[in-house]
Amino acid sequence: MKMTVFHYMKKKYMKQLKKLTTLNFLLIILLLFSVFTIFISTENIRNNILNNERLSMVLINGYTKTGEFTYDTEKIKKMDHVKDLSYEYEIPLSYSDGNGDQDFMNCLTLSPTTRDAINYHKSVKGNEIILPDSFKGSKLKFTDMKNKPLSLKQSYYKGSGIFFLKDKCYLAPQTSAKLAEEISKSDNYSSTKSLLVNITKTEYIYDFVQDFNSMFDEEKAYVYYQAEGLEELVTGSKMSMYLLILFQVVLLAIVFVFYRNSLNALIKTLNRDLLSLYINGLSSKEITRQFYSTIESMNKKIYMYSYALIALFAVGMWKYTGMQPLLIMVAGLVVLLSLLIMLNKRFVKLLITRKMKKELSNDNIVSQLRN
Repeated sequence: MKMTVFHYMKKKYMKQLKKLTTLNFLLIILLLFSVFTIFISTENIRNNILNNERLSMVLINGYTKTGEFTYDTEKIKKMDHVKDLSYEYEIPLSYSDGNGDQDFMNCLTLSPTTRDAINYHKSVKGNEIILPDSFKGSKLKFTDMKNKPLSLKQSYYKGSGIFFLKDKCYLAPQTSAKLAEEISKSDNYSSTKSLLVNITKTEYIYDFVQDFNSMFDEEKAYVYYQAEGLEELVTGSKMSMYLLILFQVVLLAIVFVFYRNSLNALIKTLNRDLLSLYINGLSSKEITRQFYSTIESMNKKIYMYSYALIALFAVGMWKYTGMQPLLIMVAGLVVLLSLLIMLNKRFVKLLITRKMKKELSNDNIVSQLRN
């Protein structure tokens, strides 16, 4: 008697079961790739535009008729959306390579602000200099303004830096402080201090610039920022991210309703047969258990097909992505699919339990018998 429902479902309603299983497979795949795609898209928008530390930097230089303009950094730190700032002279260094060619570069102190600007967060030693990675492989000899040799350990950051700090070098705080002290004593140094402000998010740069310009004469203060002219892109990106999230929520709701209605329709079709089993002594709890087991036994196949589809996707993407990004992508898909399968099992079990409880309730059985 315990196997009655199982055999009954498999034989008599195989066509309807296959349709429901196929629908479940399509919905899982739809959710899998839509959630994954939307996650990647929103993360790209959030990390590369809205929260991009390289875009959220502002460089300010100021002059007066008598020379350099002095900014009240404490006042600027208290402005809205300011994360941190650095206010210092650029330190000029002379360097030569193995061929004896000599050139000059300007350095800043490696501070929290400049670390964010070049995305360099490793610990440094007191005599360390951080160079663009274009200098890799070159053994350089450094001298200060007075042509005094400097013993500096070379390290490198990726890229060449944001556009207004392009190809800058960065000195460990101890070395920078010593050289800055020499600059302050020099009568020949004609540069001005650079005020580098790090804003918490790219989207707040435009508010900061407006507030800053209202505080200072625009003819005296010169503001440079990499996100200049991208106002509409930043605003549109934020809206796009919200729309993508809204789309995913709506899609989840549609999938939920669609599958629930399909499962309810199948149970309605089985109504009289299930009622017959109940009258013949099979408990509602046992009917529910066997019904769920029947559905789940067929769903196991689509779970395996889903993992196989990820494998095919990985093979297809092999030519277009590197090994590491592909492994991360596949791992993300596998974890996401496993989560969806777990939720799918709970969702199906919950739907079946609730629907069976209603269909096999005393009131419904009496109503069915009367009809």
